[in-house]
Amino acid sequence: MVERLAFRLAHWLKSEVPDHPYSEARLQFGFHLFLNTVFTLLVATILGLLFGNYRETMQVLFAFGLLRSISGGYHFQSAAVCIVVSAGVAALLPFIELTNFYINTFNIVNMVLTIIFSPSRIEEQTRIPSKYFPVLKIGSTVLVASNFLFQSQLLAITWFIQVLSLIRLPRKGGETG
Repeated sequence: MVERLAFRLAHWLKSEVPDHPYSEARLQFGFHLFLNTVFTLLVATILGLLFGNYRETMQVLFAFGLLRSISGGYHFQSAAVCIVVSAGVAALLPFIELTNFYINTFNIVNMVLTIIFSPSRIEEQTRIPSKYFPVLKIGSTVLVASNFLFQSQLLAITWFIQVLSLIRLPRKGGETG
């Protein structure tokens, strides 16, 4: 759905403005990112309002996106799946309550997984040269470590979900997936 709409928008724009400096493929990629974000926010807003936790749902999306932007992570094959899962998780995570013990446990796990796996799967997603990936690792680790100060159960569980998406296990032949 999102892929098809992005294709149509890019094709339409290129036919209307043939001298546009961007290729149709590049426009399609930009429209895809934009539409994915808009639809995720729209679905999450609806769910947050329905569940009565709009503010917390938006906090989850912001915290998840902030960490994801510097740490990378797994991408679903379908934009529709990404939208539904992202919005659904964002609306449901605020219902999880954690004690301080579990907040700190998640914080430790988040730090360890970030140190080991970040950045992950960003090679094709960013224009940042790989020589700066260690800086992204440090930034990701500092970000998740900041929750030792905040002691936010919402940040602890949100960042746990995000750092799980960083894990790349070895496949047959020694490649990581």
